[in-house]
Amino acid sequence: MFSHERSTRTAFEAKVEGLAGLRIEAVDYWDLQTEEPEPAQWDYGDWHHAVMGVQLTTDSGPRTITWTNAFHPHGVEVFNEPIQCLFVGESGCERNGPIGMSRWQPLVGQPIRRAVPIWESIELGPATDRRGCVVGAPRVVEVPAAVRVDFASAAVWFVAAIPKPHSVDDVVMFGDEIMVVFSADKMRAIGFEDPTIAS
Repeated sequence: MFSHERSTRTAFEAKVEGLAGLRIEAVDYWDLQTEEPEPAQWDYGDWHHAVMGVQLTTDSGPRTITWTNAFHPHGVEVFNEPIQCLFVGESGCERNGPIGMSRWQPLVGQPIRRAVPIWESIELGPATDRRGCVVGAPRVVEVPAAVRVDFASAAVWFVAAIPKPHSVDDVVMFGDEIMVVFSADKMRAIGFEDPTIAS
């Protein structure tokens, strides 16, 4: 790992760990703006589709959990600012859930007890040119695939993944969307085997 990668990882882990102790006051999901009369579906039972990210309003101000390419290709990222500050331009994204009775309701008002990143290794390469000739050796990168947030009564995972079209069970990992997962069984179904996901 290069020194700039180490410092980026250290800064990221500090922001994740900084979620511990914050009390959740409200939760907002953000999605791409559409012309459809009905909002996009976001509630799939044991997981929610937050697409562009989640804004947690806390007793210490807003925290945004979204995806970026800071660690290549797409991983989870935490920002200490409102999600609207991260969008380019005046339009393009809109609030979409959670609304009414959701899995978040019993967690609002509770403090976060612990927050940890879940790192996954991806092998990239070998790099080839347009003729197919190898021009670079394969390498392994570590990507924060998810962030686990623990409350007294439950755990919630924020995962950089995209549900496959017409399927709520199959996902593409390291995607440019956010899934909010409420069960360890669903995390295992997605493909996580790391013991830090155990309840």
